[in-house]
Amino acid sequence: MPDWYPVALFNELYFIADGATVWVVDPKDPDGIGHFAQIECYDYPFYETLDVRFYGSFPLLMLWPELEKAVMRDFIATVPQVDLTLRTIESSGSQAPRKLAGALPHDLGSPSEAPWRLPNAYSFQDPNIWKDLNSKFVLLLYRDYVFTGDRTLIEDGWPAVRTALDYLKLFDRDGDGLPENEGVPDQTYDTWSMRGPSAYCGGLWLAALEAAVRMADLVGDEEARARYEDWLRRGRASFEAALWNGRYYRYDALSPHRESIMADQLAGQWYADLVGLPPIVPESHSEQALRTVYEYNVMRFAGGRMGAVNGMRPDGSVDTSSNQSAEVWVGVTYAVASAMWLRGLEAEAWRTAWGAYRVTYEEKGYWFRTPEGWDAEGNFRASMYMRPGAIWAIEWARRRRAGR
Repeated sequence: MPDWYPVALFNELYFIADGATVWVVDPKDPDGIGHFAQIECYDYPFYETLDVRFYGSFPLLMLWPELEKAVMRDFIATVPQVDLTLRTIESSGSQAPRKLAGALPHDLGSPSEAPWRLPNAYSFQDPNIWKDLNSKFVLLLYRDYVFTGDRTLIEDGWPAVRTALDYLKLFDRDGDGLPENEGVPDQTYDTWSMRGPSAYCGGLWLAALEAAVRMADLVGDEEARARYEDWLRRGRASFEAALWNGRYYRYDALSPHRESIMADQLAGQWYADLVGLPPIVPESHSEQALRTVYEYNVMRFAGGRMGAVNGMRPDGSVDTSSNQSAEVWVGVTYAVASAMWLRGLEAEAWRTAWGAYRVTYEEKGYWFRTPEGWDAEGNFRASMYMRPGAIWAIEWARRRRAGR
């Protein structure tokens, strides 16, 4: 491994302690684990932000798995919860209920309210219509089972998995097997809108269905297994037809920036590879898409010295349709590097991850304050962020490739 890698790998563990971490244990609790949580960051103080921990929770799982399982059990408990209290959505001024049954919450609450009791402290967008949260919940639950071997996670979480998938399926309004994004930011890129089927949310959905098929086998639910296989069959065909263009998966099917090259376009395939699920897209398409991301989002952005920019246009210019499309997200860069490792693109993986390391530890001195992201000039946003913990997904990928 390169000399810089263990520096970044171990230093990113600072967030476990410094992320406004809370650990509450009832003395009467028989297992002594209780409730554990970290914030997304100090600028966005939400506990265990689900869409972000999808990337940033690898160190917790790999080093403190009992704490990770406790967090996921807290998410299981939120799935049937309802809170019809209306609140103002900051981005639009519209009104929306705080929490609907079946919708996974954005977070487990805020330090300023009552974490665990009042989920969905976030109100910048309406998390009840997000298209990534439910899929990420299913994938995280299955990932944690694969790592720990704890079947009770699946057994206890199975009703929540079924509810979560049924809820997200409601957004497949044309019956093609894929949920449609709604032309507003309805996923973790919460200022970068998607419309129609999207590579990001569609891929996560397909991977979640793959995981659900495996979980159905574990719990013996043949009816659910057959339903998810049917959704998966239709969804895969629609995903290829709507989004594959011969070199990469389009950002989405219907927005003005649909041809943009998204660094994170294979997020679903990445998780499928991490946990040994069948591929959701053809093998050759995965490799070609990752090579395109490396060529455009990594090497054509700042000379390959700053990580993977979220969005690039086919002409080699940065996608400036939102502030987030023009940013490098450190955690996403590490996730893309992990995906490259899993597909045997080791040189590309190291170069991709090195850009994030270089800015953090050499160029800008963001030591122990790793931000969510930066732009081409190095202007950062949201320091001390959870998502860069995804560097431990590179370690997961290295171990998997080595058969450990």
